[in-house]
Amino acid sequence: MIHQMAKVASRSWVEAAKLAAPTEGSLAIHCHYAVPCHRERIEVVFGWPAARQTIANMYLPRNILRVGASAWEQIESARRRQERIQVVSGMRDPVARSISLIVFMSDFYGHVSRPLSPRAVVSPEYVVGSLQENWRLVLERREPGQTFEWLLWYLTDGFRNWFAGELGAAFGVDVLQGEFQVQEAVQRMRTPEADILIYRVEDMLPEAPGYAPLLAQANTFLGTTLTSFPIVNSSFQRRSRELSAEVRRQFWLPTDMLDAIYGEPVVQHFYHRDEILAFKKLWSARGLKGR
Repeated sequence: MIHQMAKVASRSWVEAAKLAAPTEGSLAIHCHYAVPCHRERIEVVFGWPAARQTIANMYLPRNILRVGASAWEQIESARRRQERIQVVSGMRDPVARSISLIVFMSDFYGHVSRPLSPRAVVSPEYVVGSLQENWRLVLERREPGQTFEWLLWYLTDGFRNWFAGELGAAFGVDVLQGEFQVQEAVQRMRTPEADILIYRVEDMLPEAPGYAPLLAQANTFLGTTLTSFPIVNSSFQRRSRELSAEVRRQFWLPTDMLDAIYGEPVVQHFYHRDEILAFKKLWSARGLKGR
């Protein structure tokens, strides 16, 4: 089961898991929100009045609910049959992840009126300003009143509450009580019903020190013989790749916002001090000169 927040290289792990599933007689499942209360919250927002509906294409947003409901049924079914569940989950630099989110949503969901859609001329400056405002709302815990804005806010906010609210609620684990093993590039957790592997997206880059140990851990966990991680649904492969790259070059946040983001316990759990300082420098105003 690939159960993780959005935009953490999920599809790469789905493709890797598919290689293992037939030989093991298992089923590869992928979802972001399986826990019923979270899907119910999203469903309420999708039911807002027409004046507040700002997502142009609702197929993929509603698919979050469909696959989540199916995944929950599969979890419950496995429990009834007393089958062990293998779970892969991931963490990523919250700011880098938020850039992927807004570009992906602009590409595939589209906004009904703002220039955040595949049919609009989207400027990097507009995306940067929109994402900066989104982060203000996230850190102030203020929910937007329109659906595109709300879903971007909700998915972005997942960096600090997804592990507790989803993984914890579904499988009874607290990631903060375990330890991320830097040398092995994973955190492993076990419960009476599940084996869990948590990785960091940054370690999936071939040049990363954690790449080789993470690949070895993935092969052991999945029972595969991968020589590299599949590259699937990367922004560098899509029509928006130039926009995505330019937003990454231009995006920045004020120091107090970066302190709040990287001061979250779950971020400090998965990244050590030097990595956090590097992230904060990268996304600061002064970091713009080095990109």
